[in-house]
Amino acid sequence: MGRLWAGAANKEINPPPTLPLAGYIRRTGKPTGFHDPLELNICWLEDGATPLIFLTIDVLLFDQGFTEKIKGYLAEELGIPTASILPAATHTHSAPALHDFHGLNVRDSKWEEWVLNMAVATAKKARSQARRSSWSFKSGEIKLAQNRRLKDGPIDSFFPVVFLIDHKEDPVALLTGYGCHPVCLDENNLLISADYVGSFRDQIRRYLGLDLPILFFIGAAGETNPLERGSFEAARKLGQELMAFTASRLKEMSFSSEIKLSHLEKKVKFPLANPFSADEIQRLIFNWEQKMERAEHRPDWLDPAEKAQIQAFLLWAKALKEAFIAKNLPSTLTATLAGYRLNDLTILSHPFEIFASFGQKTREKINLRLWFVSCSHGYEGYLADEEETKKGGYEFEEAYRYFRLLPLAPQAEQVFLRATSQIFENL
Repeated sequence: MGRLWAGAANKEINPPPTLPLAGYIRRTGKPTGFHDPLELNICWLEDGATPLIFLTIDVLLFDQGFTEKIKGYLAEELGIPTASILPAATHTHSAPALHDFHGLNVRDSKWEEWVLNMAVATAKKARSQARRSSWSFKSGEIKLAQNRRLKDGPIDSFFPVVFLIDHKEDPVALLTGYGCHPVCLDENNLLISADYVGSFRDQIRRYLGLDLPILFFIGAAGETNPLERGSFEAARKLGQELMAFTASRLKEMSFSSEIKLSHLEKKVKFPLANPFSADEIQRLIFNWEQKMERAEHRPDWLDPAEKAQIQAFLLWAKALKEAFIAKNLPSTLTATLAGYRLNDLTILSHPFEIFASFGQKTREKINLRLWFVSCSHGYEGYLADEEETKKGGYEFEEAYRYFRLLPLAPQAEQVFLRATSQIFENL
């Protein structure tokens, strides 16, 4: 057990105002401005032996290439192992994505490089401001989301709060998260925003009276959405309710400077399914080419969103055919799972959008207060248990086509559970 040193910093990372928003295939139109700023929030922790860096970025997602860059940059500049770095996207659907989706998302390499450089500068600032600190952890259950696949279906109601203060009792940082998609703003919104996450941060800062670095992580939110959607008022209300709950937990906290930090990162191979024959692939290509040809003669037959989706699926099908003919279809994908301990607090970061029902099953196996950090270390799509996967639906039959040739096999559930168990058994 060591003594906690902690530092934190934040930085606005607003993109060029012309960079299209990601998150909705049916969104049309270019961004019309900013509603609230996008942020990078970083927290540095150390116990005298082990350093950890947690960071959140207000983008929809980032891919494996961006993950490797940001972890590599930080590790080199700060002289720490890459495994001690936890990068996560807040998954707002009103910001760009640092991920390729068959040409659906426009990317700006200059802005992305600037974000990487800002991450390094902000992390250095956080470390330079590290001082003797204390911490407290509280959690509770809060039901402010709904299952979008099943009426009254499961949600991830676990709400964790970590608050850091220095030796003068001045706040250092707040870490929290919730299992709910940041989609209070729907496809009709054209303003850049961090959604309810941004509203939550703004209200907590006003409550505390200072510009505190706040790291917000998305939990087991694969199939859960806010109760109310379609407006900034919905985002404000959800942010306000989360702020009120957080404030109540802050009043209950008692602090300790003693801490033991540990981390363990594991590369895991997940099985892929191959539900397609050569004839089925060719039939898909033919049907989508026919639709595109018809749209050329009747421009009003498909709206821009439908046309973009068909183009993306056509690119996917042609790439699938090419790999099929070359006998080069992948049988697995490699994803990074990482476990972290702050004394008895356990955190699992992963690149999936795991379902709430599967999150609960994982908690029952590992720890009932396991904190999930989704959309971290890249992005690999939706993950649920075998039963839910076999039910199909958009999450398992379509979503993967935007970024991968084949879907996860239903057996991915057991691989995830086994790997997670091994991480925390050895952490």
